[in-house]
Amino acid sequence: MKLTIHRGSHEIGGTCIQIESGSRSILLDAGSPLGESRSDIDLARLDFNDIFISHPHQDHFGLIENLPPDKPVHIGETACQLIAATRVFLGKPPLANTFSQLRNREWVELGPNLRVMPYLMDHSCVDAFGLLVEADGKRVYYSGDFRAHGRRKKTFDWFLADPPRGIDLLLMEGTMIERENDAFPDEDAVEKGMLKVLRQLDDRACFLICSGQHIDRLCAAFSACIQAGRIFVTDIYTAYILRTVFDRFPSIPDINTAKNIRVLTKGITAKAHYQKVSANRGYFGAFARDIFRPETMIDIAEIVAEPYRYFLKISYFSDLLERLEQCGVIYSMWSGYLKEPKHQGIKQHPKVDFREIHTSGHAVREDLQRMAVALQPKRLVPVHTENGEAYRNLFGNSVVFLRDGETLEI
Repeated sequence: MKLTIHRGSHEIGGTCIQIESGSRSILLDAGSPLGESRSDIDLARLDFNDIFISHPHQDHFGLIENLPPDKPVHIGETACQLIAATRVFLGKPPLANTFSQLRNREWVELGPNLRVMPYLMDHSCVDAFGLLVEADGKRVYYSGDFRAHGRRKKTFDWFLADPPRGIDLLLMEGTMIERENDAFPDEDAVEKGMLKVLRQLDDRACFLICSGQHIDRLCAAFSACIQAGRIFVTDIYTAYILRTVFDRFPSIPDINTAKNIRVLTKGITAKAHYQKVSANRGYFGAFARDIFRPETMIDIAEIVAEPYRYFLKISYFSDLLERLEQCGVIYSMWSGYLKEPKHQGIKQHPKVDFREIHTSGHAVREDLQRMAVALQPKRLVPVHTENGEAYRNLFGNSVVFLRDGETLEI
Protein backbone atom coordinates (compact mmCIF):
# COMPACT_ATOMS: atom_id res chain seq x y z
CA MET A 1 0.00 0.00 0.00
CA LYS A 2 1.29 3.47 -0.92
CA LEU A 3 0.06 6.75 0.58
CA THR A 4 0.55 10.28 -0.77
CA ILE A 5 -0.72 13.49 0.83
CA HIS A 6 -1.20 15.78 -2.15
CA ARG A 7 -2.34 18.62 0.10
CA GLY A 8 -3.00 18.96 3.81
CA SER A 9 0.23 17.86 5.51
CA HIS A 10 0.97 21.38 6.78
CA GLU A 11 -2.21 23.37 6.31
CA ILE A 12 -5.84 23.41 7.38
CA GLY A 13 -8.28 22.77 4.55
CA GLY A 14 -7.96 21.63 0.96
CA THR A 15 -7.21 18.08 2.07
CA CYS A 16 -6.46 15.48 -0.61
CA ILE A 17 -4.86 12.11 0.17
CA GLN A 18 -4.23 9.23 -2.24
CA ILE A 19 -3.91 5.54 -1.37
CA GLU A 20 -2.73 3.00 -3.95
CA SER A 21 -2.90 -0.76 -3.80
CA GLY A 22 -1.92 -2.78 -6.84
CA SER A 23 -3.84 -1.46 -9.85
CA ARG A 24 -6.46 0.28 -7.67
CA SER A 25 -6.19 3.81 -6.30
CA ILE A 26 -8.52 6.02 -4.24
CA LEU A 27 -8.63 9.60 -3.00
CA LEU A 28 -9.64 10.53 0.53
CA ASP A 29 -11.22 13.98 0.14
CA ALA A 30 -10.55 16.56 -2.56
CA GLY A 31 -11.10 19.93 -0.94
CA SER A 32 -10.75 23.51 -2.01
CA PRO A 33 -8.02 25.26 0.00
CA LEU A 34 -8.79 27.84 2.66
CA GLY A 35 -7.14 31.22 2.19
CA GLU A 36 -3.75 31.30 0.52
CA SER A 37 -2.82 27.66 0.07
CA ARG A 38 0.75 26.54 -0.16
CA SER A 39 0.05 23.99 -2.86
CA ASP A 40 -2.10 23.38 -5.90
CA ILE A 41 -3.83 20.22 -7.10
CA ASP A 42 -5.01 19.30 -10.58
CA LEU A 43 -7.17 16.19 -10.21
CA ALA A 44 -6.94 15.60 -13.95
CA ARG A 45 -3.25 14.80 -13.48
CA LEU A 46 -3.92 12.16 -10.80
CA ASP A 47 -4.58 8.53 -11.67
CA PHE A 48 -7.26 7.12 -9.35
CA ASN A 49 -10.50 5.10 -9.47
CA ASP A 50 -12.75 6.29 -6.63
CA ILE A 51 -13.00 9.23 -4.25
CA PHE A 52 -14.29 9.21 -0.68
CA ILE A 53 -15.60 12.47 0.80
CA SER A 54 -15.41 12.47 4.59
CA HIS A 55 -17.96 15.28 5.07
CA PRO A 56 -19.72 18.11 3.20
CA HIS A 57 -17.41 21.04 3.91
CA GLN A 58 -15.94 22.87 0.93
CA ASP A 59 -12.38 22.33 2.11
CA HIS A 60 -12.98 18.57 1.80
CA PHE A 61 -15.17 18.22 -1.30
CA GLY A 62 -14.71 21.43 -3.29
CA LEU A 63 -12.73 19.94 -6.18
CA ILE A 64 -15.17 17.18 -7.12
CA GLU A 65 -17.00 19.32 -9.66
CA ASN A 66 -13.85 19.08 -11.77
CA LEU A 67 -14.02 15.28 -11.87
CA PRO A 68 -15.26 13.34 -14.90
CA PRO A 69 -18.65 11.72 -14.18
CA ASP A 70 -17.23 8.18 -14.43
CA LYS A 71 -15.29 8.63 -11.17
CA PRO A 72 -17.49 7.31 -8.32
CA VAL A 73 -17.85 9.72 -5.40
CA HIS A 74 -18.63 7.98 -2.09
CA ILE A 75 -20.35 10.31 0.41
CA GLY A 76 -23.12 10.37 3.02
CA GLU A 77 -26.68 10.61 1.67
CA THR A 78 -27.66 13.83 3.48
CA ALA A 79 -24.24 15.33 2.82
CA CYS A 80 -24.83 14.87 -0.89
CA GLN A 81 -28.26 16.52 -0.63
CA LEU A 82 -26.85 19.53 1.21
CA ILE A 83 -24.17 20.05 -1.42
CA ALA A 84 -26.83 19.89 -4.13
CA ALA A 85 -29.08 22.37 -2.29
CA THR A 86 -26.30 24.90 -1.91
CA ARG A 87 -25.52 24.71 -5.61
CA VAL A 88 -29.16 25.41 -6.47
CA PHE A 89 -29.22 28.52 -4.27
CA LEU A 90 -25.93 29.70 -5.75
CA GLY A 91 -27.33 29.28 -9.26
CA LYS A 92 -24.80 26.59 -10.16
CA PRO A 93 -25.67 23.54 -12.29
CA PRO A 94 -26.13 20.16 -10.59
CA LEU A 95 -23.01 18.09 -10.16
CA ALA A 96 -22.59 15.43 -12.85
CA ASN A 97 -20.72 13.04 -10.58
CA THR A 98 -21.75 9.45 -9.95
CA PHE A 99 -22.55 9.29 -6.22
CA SER A 100 -22.54 6.26 -3.95
CA GLN A 101 -23.87 6.44 -0.39
CA LEU A 102 -21.67 5.81 2.62
CA ARG A 103 -23.33 4.01 5.54
CA ASN A 104 -21.92 3.83 9.03
CA ARG A 105 -19.68 0.78 9.54
CA GLU A 106 -20.61 -0.84 6.21
CA TRP A 107 -17.73 -1.92 3.97
CA VAL A 108 -17.37 -0.47 0.50
CA GLU A 109 -15.75 -3.26 -1.51
CA LEU A 110 -13.51 -1.97 -4.28
CA GLY A 111 -11.90 -5.18 -5.42
CA PRO A 112 -10.27 -8.33 -4.05
CA ASN A 113 -7.59 -6.42 -2.13
CA LEU A 114 -9.07 -3.01 -1.27
CA ARG A 115 -12.05 -1.92 0.81
CA VAL A 116 -13.15 1.08 2.89
CA MET A 117 -15.34 1.31 6.00
CA PRO A 118 -16.82 4.67 7.14
CA TYR A 119 -17.18 5.49 10.85
CA LEU A 120 -19.74 8.15 11.77
CA MET A 121 -18.20 10.97 13.79
CA ASP A 122 -19.22 14.14 15.61
CA HIS A 123 -18.39 17.29 13.65
CA SER A 124 -19.94 20.65 12.82
CA CYS A 125 -21.96 19.14 9.96
CA VAL A 126 -24.05 16.05 9.30
CA ASP A 127 -22.68 12.88 7.71
CA ALA A 128 -19.10 13.33 8.89
CA PHE A 129 -17.09 10.12 8.65
CA GLY A 130 -13.69 8.78 9.52
CA LEU A 131 -12.48 6.25 6.93
CA LEU A 132 -10.78 2.89 7.47
CA VAL A 133 -8.86 1.70 4.40
CA GLU A 134 -7.81 -1.95 4.25
CA ALA A 135 -5.52 -3.32 1.54
CA ASP A 136 -2.66 -5.78 1.17
CA GLY A 137 -3.04 -6.87 4.78
CA LYS A 138 -2.51 -3.29 6.01
CA ARG A 139 -4.93 -0.85 7.63
CA VAL A 140 -4.96 2.96 7.45
CA TYR A 141 -7.45 5.07 9.40
CA TYR A 142 -8.19 8.63 8.25
CA SER A 143 -9.87 10.68 10.97
CA GLY A 144 -11.49 13.25 8.70
CA ASP A 145 -12.62 16.22 10.81
CA PHE A 146 -14.06 15.29 14.19
CA ARG A 147 -14.77 16.47 17.71
CA ALA A 148 -16.28 15.13 20.94
CA HIS A 149 -18.26 18.14 22.19
CA GLY A 150 -21.14 18.52 19.72
CA ARG A 151 -24.77 17.49 19.93
CA ARG A 152 -23.75 14.11 18.49
CA LYS A 153 -20.83 13.60 20.88
CA LYS A 154 -22.09 10.11 21.72
CA THR A 155 -20.88 8.98 18.31
CA PHE A 156 -17.31 9.57 19.49
CA ASP A 157 -17.98 7.58 22.66
CA TRP A 158 -19.34 4.72 20.53
CA PHE A 159 -16.25 4.91 18.35
CA LEU A 160 -13.94 4.70 21.36
CA ALA A 161 -15.91 1.76 22.75
CA ASP A 162 -15.48 -0.26 19.55
CA PRO A 163 -12.70 1.21 17.40
CA PRO A 164 -11.08 -0.43 14.40
CA ARG A 165 -8.13 -2.59 15.43
CA GLY A 166 -4.71 -3.31 14.02
CA ILE A 167 -4.10 0.16 12.60
CA ASP A 168 -0.78 0.43 10.80
CA LEU A 169 -1.07 4.16 10.17
CA LEU A 170 -3.36 6.88 11.52
CA LEU A 171 -3.91 10.07 9.52
CA MET A 172 -5.27 12.44 12.16
CA GLU A 173 -6.41 16.04 11.92
CA GLY A 174 -4.99 18.56 14.39
CA THR A 175 -6.77 21.85 13.77
CA MET A 176 -7.04 22.56 17.51
CA ILE A 177 -3.81 20.96 18.69
CA GLU A 178 -2.38 24.38 19.63
CA ARG A 179 -5.66 26.21 20.25
CA GLU A 180 -7.97 26.48 23.25
CA ASN A 181 -11.73 26.03 23.34
CA ASP A 182 -12.36 27.20 26.89
CA ALA A 183 -14.87 30.06 26.57
CA PHE A 184 -17.59 27.77 25.20
CA PRO A 185 -16.28 24.21 25.46
CA ASP A 186 -19.28 22.50 23.83
CA GLU A 187 -22.59 23.05 22.03
CA ASP A 188 -24.48 22.99 25.34
CA ALA A 189 -22.40 25.96 26.50
CA VAL A 190 -23.17 27.72 23.21
CA GLU A 191 -26.90 27.24 23.76
CA LYS A 192 -26.66 28.58 27.32
CA GLY A 193 -24.61 31.55 26.11
CA MET A 194 -27.17 32.39 23.45
CA LEU A 195 -30.01 32.14 25.98
CA LYS A 196 -28.19 34.50 28.35
CA VAL A 197 -27.77 37.11 25.61
CA LEU A 198 -31.37 36.80 24.42
CA ARG A 199 -32.57 37.44 27.97
CA GLN A 200 -30.16 40.32 28.51
CA LEU A 201 -31.27 41.99 25.26
CA ASP A 202 -34.95 41.30 25.87
CA ASP A 203 -36.07 44.67 24.47
CA ARG A 204 -34.60 44.28 21.00
CA ALA A 205 -34.21 41.93 18.04
CA CYS A 206 -31.19 39.66 17.97
CA PHE A 207 -29.46 38.30 14.87
CA LEU A 208 -27.38 35.16 14.50
CA ILE A 209 -24.34 34.89 12.23
CA CYS A 210 -23.39 31.25 11.64
CA SER A 211 -23.16 28.72 8.83
CA GLY A 212 -26.56 27.87 7.37
CA GLN A 213 -25.50 24.21 7.30
CA HIS A 214 -24.26 24.01 10.89
CA ILE A 215 -27.21 21.97 12.14
CA ASP A 216 -25.90 21.70 15.70
CA ARG A 217 -25.66 25.48 15.90
CA LEU A 218 -29.10 26.04 14.39
CA CYS A 219 -30.61 23.57 16.88
CA ALA A 220 -28.84 25.32 19.77
CA ALA A 221 -30.15 28.68 18.57
CA PHE A 222 -33.69 27.36 18.17
CA SER A 223 -33.65 25.82 21.65
CA ALA A 224 -32.33 29.04 23.23
CA CYS A 225 -34.96 30.98 21.31
CA ILE A 226 -37.80 28.83 22.66
CA GLN A 227 -36.52 29.14 26.23
CA ALA A 228 -36.32 32.92 25.83
CA GLY A 229 -39.91 33.04 24.57
CA ARG A 230 -38.93 34.27 21.13
CA ILE A 231 -39.70 33.25 17.55
CA PHE A 232 -36.88 31.90 15.37
CA VAL A 233 -36.82 33.62 11.96
CA THR A 234 -34.82 32.13 9.11
CA ASP A 235 -34.21 32.96 5.48
CA ILE A 236 -35.50 30.61 2.80
CA TYR A 237 -32.14 28.90 2.36
CA THR A 238 -31.78 28.04 6.05
CA ALA A 239 -35.38 26.81 6.17
CA TYR A 240 -34.66 24.46 3.27
CA ILE A 241 -31.46 23.13 4.87
CA LEU A 242 -33.45 22.35 8.02
CA ARG A 243 -36.13 20.66 5.89
CA THR A 244 -33.51 18.51 4.15
CA VAL A 245 -32.06 17.26 7.42
CA PHE A 246 -35.52 16.96 9.03
CA ASP A 247 -36.54 14.46 6.34
CA ARG A 248 -33.92 12.10 7.80
CA PHE A 249 -33.88 13.25 11.44
CA PRO A 250 -37.39 14.25 12.60
CA SER A 251 -36.04 15.86 15.78
CA ILE A 252 -34.67 18.76 13.70
CA PRO A 253 -36.93 21.88 13.81
CA ASP A 254 -38.93 22.33 10.60
CA ILE A 255 -41.38 25.01 9.52
CA ASN A 256 -44.21 22.47 9.23
CA THR A 257 -43.79 20.95 12.68
CA ALA A 258 -42.22 23.59 14.97
CA LYS A 259 -44.57 26.34 16.14
CA ASN A 260 -41.90 28.96 16.77
CA ILE A 261 -40.29 29.19 13.33
CA ARG A 262 -41.07 31.78 10.67
CA VAL A 263 -39.53 32.36 7.24
CA LEU A 264 -38.71 35.87 6.02
CA THR A 265 -40.37 35.97 2.60
CA LYS A 266 -39.73 39.60 1.62
CA GLY A 267 -36.63 41.73 1.32
CA ILE A 268 -33.29 41.52 -0.50
CA THR A 269 -32.32 38.02 0.66
CA ALA A 270 -35.82 36.58 0.32
CA LYS A 271 -36.13 37.82 -3.26
CA ALA A 272 -32.82 36.28 -4.31
CA HIS A 273 -33.61 32.96 -2.62
CA TYR A 274 -37.16 32.73 -3.92
CA GLN A 275 -36.00 33.29 -7.50
CA LYS A 276 -34.04 30.05 -7.16
CA VAL A 277 -37.00 28.23 -5.61
CA SER A 278 -39.39 29.47 -8.29
CA ALA A 279 -37.03 28.45 -11.09
CA ASN A 280 -36.63 24.94 -9.62
CA ARG A 281 -40.12 24.02 -8.37
CA GLY A 282 -39.72 20.39 -9.29
CA TYR A 283 -36.63 20.18 -7.10
CA PHE A 284 -38.18 21.92 -4.08
CA GLY A 285 -41.59 20.23 -4.23
CA ALA A 286 -43.95 21.06 -1.34
CA PHE A 287 -41.37 23.34 0.28
CA ALA A 288 -42.10 26.00 -2.35
CA ARG A 289 -45.66 26.19 -0.98
CA ASP A 290 -44.87 25.64 2.70
CA ILE A 291 -42.82 28.83 3.03
CA PHE A 292 -45.89 30.87 2.08
CA ARG A 293 -48.32 29.30 4.52
CA PRO A 294 -49.87 32.13 6.63
CA GLU A 295 -48.59 30.54 9.84
CA THR A 296 -45.08 30.23 8.41
CA MET A 297 -44.16 33.47 6.65
CA ILE A 298 -43.25 36.79 8.22
CA ASP A 299 -42.31 40.17 6.74
CA ILE A 300 -40.02 42.99 7.81
CA ALA A 301 -42.86 45.21 9.03
CA GLU A 302 -43.89 42.61 11.63
CA ILE A 303 -40.32 42.37 12.91
CA VAL A 304 -39.87 46.13 13.14
CA ALA A 305 -43.16 46.49 14.99
CA GLU A 306 -42.15 44.07 17.78
CA PRO A 307 -38.42 43.37 17.39
CA TYR A 308 -37.97 41.91 20.91
CA ARG A 309 -39.99 38.86 19.88
CA TYR A 310 -37.47 37.57 17.34
CA PHE A 311 -34.14 35.78 17.00
CA LEU A 312 -33.15 35.92 13.33
CA LYS A 313 -30.85 33.72 11.21
CA ILE A 314 -30.93 35.46 7.83
CA SER A 315 -28.13 35.88 5.30
CA TYR A 316 -28.21 39.67 5.00
CA PHE A 317 -29.87 42.05 7.40
CA SER A 318 -28.39 45.48 6.59
CA ASP A 319 -31.75 46.72 5.25
CA LEU A 320 -33.53 45.53 8.38
CA LEU A 321 -30.81 46.91 10.66
CA GLU A 322 -31.44 50.42 9.40
CA ARG A 323 -35.08 50.22 10.50
CA LEU A 324 -34.29 49.13 14.06
CA GLU A 325 -33.28 51.42 16.90
CA GLN A 326 -30.93 48.87 18.50
CA CYS A 327 -30.26 45.15 18.10
CA GLY A 328 -28.04 42.34 19.25
CA VAL A 329 -25.81 40.21 17.03
CA ILE A 330 -24.49 36.81 18.11
CA TYR A 331 -21.47 35.86 16.02
CA SER A 332 -21.07 32.07 16.10
CA MET A 333 -18.24 31.21 13.72
CA TRP A 334 -14.46 30.90 13.83
CA SER A 335 -13.00 34.22 15.03
CA GLY A 336 -10.67 34.35 12.02
CA TYR A 337 -13.59 35.16 9.74
CA LEU A 338 -14.20 38.36 11.71
CA LYS A 339 -11.43 39.97 9.68
CA GLU A 340 -13.76 40.05 6.68
CA PRO A 341 -15.08 43.58 5.96
CA LYS A 342 -18.75 42.48 6.03
CA HIS A 343 -18.36 41.23 9.60
CA GLN A 344 -16.28 44.19 10.72
CA GLY A 345 -18.99 46.54 9.45
CA ILE A 346 -21.62 44.81 11.59
CA LYS A 347 -19.38 44.54 14.64
CA GLN A 348 -18.61 48.25 14.59
CA HIS A 349 -22.14 49.41 13.76
CA PRO A 350 -23.39 51.88 16.41
CA LYS A 351 -26.75 50.13 16.69
CA VAL A 352 -25.27 46.69 17.35
CA ASP A 353 -24.50 44.97 20.64
CA PHE A 354 -22.04 42.39 19.28
CA ARG A 355 -21.32 39.12 21.11
CA GLU A 356 -19.11 36.15 20.14
CA ILE A 357 -20.45 32.72 21.15
CA HIS A 358 -18.78 29.80 19.41
CA THR A 359 -17.30 26.36 19.97
CA SER A 360 -14.98 24.64 17.53
CA GLY A 361 -15.96 21.95 15.08
CA HIS A 362 -12.66 20.19 15.76
CA ALA A 363 -11.22 17.98 18.48
CA VAL A 364 -9.25 19.52 21.32
CA ARG A 365 -5.93 18.00 22.44
CA GLU A 366 -7.51 15.67 24.99
CA ASP A 367 -9.79 14.13 22.37
CA LEU A 368 -6.99 13.80 19.85
CA GLN A 369 -5.17 11.79 22.49
CA ARG A 370 -8.26 9.68 23.21
CA MET A 371 -8.49 8.72 19.53
CA ALA A 372 -4.82 7.80 19.33
CA VAL A 373 -5.02 5.70 22.51
CA ALA A 374 -8.10 3.86 21.21
CA LEU A 375 -6.56 3.08 17.80
CA GLN A 376 -3.01 2.33 18.97
CA PRO A 377 -1.51 2.99 15.51
CA LYS A 378 1.99 1.85 14.69
CA ARG A 379 2.56 5.21 13.00
CA LEU A 380 0.71 8.53 13.19
CA VAL A 381 0.82 11.15 10.41
CA PRO A 382 -0.40 14.73 11.02
CA VAL A 383 -2.88 16.17 8.50
CA HIS A 384 -5.22 19.18 8.39
CA THR A 385 -2.98 21.12 10.77
CA GLU A 386 -0.56 24.02 10.85
CA ASN A 387 1.22 22.65 13.91
CA GLY A 388 2.49 19.21 13.00
CA GLU A 389 5.50 19.62 15.27
CA ALA A 390 3.15 19.60 18.30
CA TYR A 391 2.17 15.99 17.54
CA ARG A 392 5.56 14.69 18.67
CA ASN A 393 5.01 16.16 22.15
CA LEU A 394 1.63 14.41 22.45
CA PHE A 395 2.27 11.12 20.65
CA GLY A 396 6.01 10.52 20.85
CA ASN A 397 8.14 8.70 18.33
CA SER A 398 5.22 7.07 16.49
CA VAL A 399 4.75 10.37 14.62
CA VAL A 400 5.88 10.45 10.98
CA PHE A 401 6.00 13.79 9.17
CA LEU A 402 5.20 13.90 5.45
CA ARG A 403 5.45 16.75 2.99
CA ASP A 404 2.82 17.43 0.36
CA GLY A 405 3.53 15.17 -2.62
CA GLU A 406 5.69 12.76 -0.63
CA THR A 407 4.82 9.05 -0.90
CA LEU A 408 5.03 6.63 2.01
CA GLU A 409 5.01 2.86 1.61
CA ILE A 410 3.05 0.96 4.26
